[in-house]
Amino acid sequence: MLPEIPTGRLVLRPVVPDDLPVVTRLIGEYDVAKMLSLVPHPYSLSDAKAWYGLNAAKVENGERAFAIDNGDGLIGVMSVGRPVDEPEFGYWLGKDYWGRGFATEAGRAALGWLFETTPATTIMSGALNENPASLKVLKKLGFGDEKPYLLPIRAHGEKLPGTRVRLHRDRFLSASGAW
Repeated sequence: MLPEIPTGRLVLRPVVPDDLPVVTRLIGEYDVAKMLSLVPHPYSLSDAKAWYGLNAAKVENGERAFAIDNGDGLIGVMSVGRPVDEPEFGYWLGKDYWGRGFATEAGRAALGWLFETTPATTIMSGALNENPASLKVLKKLGFGDEKPYLLPIRAHGEKLPGTRVRLHRDRFLSASGAW
């Protein structure tokens, strides 16, 4: 079971079934869905329930996804991927919460938890080139080793140009100190 991790303004916590209608509404906005590889558009409550079934709260080797909660409820989700040698880091925020530093704040906490509690030495991520805000967040979190790649985007129905990045445990811990 995932822990609750408080940050300055947020709490990262396990996603619960009561969050699924909010997940559906927030990720169902096309401006959010069009930046994410696995998210269909339109997005339904059935899609949210299927995703939740893959969540680590339900499956030991599942996705380790935290609800990003601002005190009023879920505003997005941050994932540190499945427990494998090189997990994937990803996140999304509801459109009303963009540009406020929430992704960077939550990312530091989630990555700190990952590197402190697992043997993972690197984590992978990436973003579409048309999403410079997400690429900026990843850089702030210490991701580097940039490589171009094509990212399949379900909401677009095609592969689009993106940037693949990697974060090394040592770089993260030395840059951020105690999370």
